[in-house]
Amino acid sequence: MKKYLIDSNSLISPYRTFYQFDIVPSFWEWFKQTYDQSVYLVDRVRDELCHAKGDNKDDLQIWVETYCLDRSKIIFPNSDSAVLTEYANVLNHIETSPFYKQRSYDEWAVFEKADPWLIAIAKAHDYTIVTMEERNLNLNPKNPTGKEPRIPDVCAALGVRCINLYDLMREVQCVI
Repeated sequence: MKKYLIDSNSLISPYRTFYQFDIVPSFWEWFKQTYDQSVYLVDRVRDELCHAKGDNKDDLQIWVETYCLDRSKIIFPNSDSAVLTEYANVLNHIETSPFYKQRSYDEWAVFEKADPWLIAIAKAHDYTIVTMEERNLNLNPKNPTGKEPRIPDVCAALGVRCINLYDLMREVQCVI
């Protein structure tokens, strides 16, 4: 069975736009079922989704805290030597790639940043990343970007499978 790592934007985007809880509750029922079977959260993604305290929590955070905080489904990569090696490889790729400026590296070199950890875990343990980010089709070594790297670009360069939410829905045959 395939294993998936979910990027926070794969929950934030549907929550804020096309699959709001009150409009398409079946999406959230499907996601919970899929999560239980084959989706995992990285601790840093959980932290991005569950950062508010007290009365400041939005409905998505409450939903994640209710349905997705089973400790067996959250990956804590700091003590996994294979992941730590891949994490260093991800950052090294950004630092040495002719497509990125120093600012790009600096964006991802923050230890709490989830994106490089997602890629490192996926590479080390054969997960597929699910993100709503799209590739930067303008990457060019003659004009490197100073913007934050995009997960699909780095995944492609490092041989990590990366799909979007709709691809996941097709793979697991979601019909809402």
